[in-house]
Amino acid sequence: MEAAGQRVPDAKPNFEVNTAHPLVSRLDAEQDENRFRELALVLFDQAALADGGQLSDPAAYVTRLNALLLELLAANG
Repeated sequence: MEAAGQRVPDAKPNFEVNTAHPLVSRLDAEQDENRFRELALVLFDQAALADGGQLSDPAAYVTRLNALLLELLAANG
């Protein structure tokens, strides 16, 4: 299309969810809205990274991930 002088439409990525994945199952069972939001954002950012993309706010991703890891360690510690 570009060679013919036509505008090439922007390609929009598809976000596919594996409902059988243990992280998605855990997300489905989450009762706390704030924790659900944080988990969902981490999974979305991980999908973007796995696809070779870049995060718009890497510091927020690291902060979320660290908070979740610290929570996990406190629960098992």
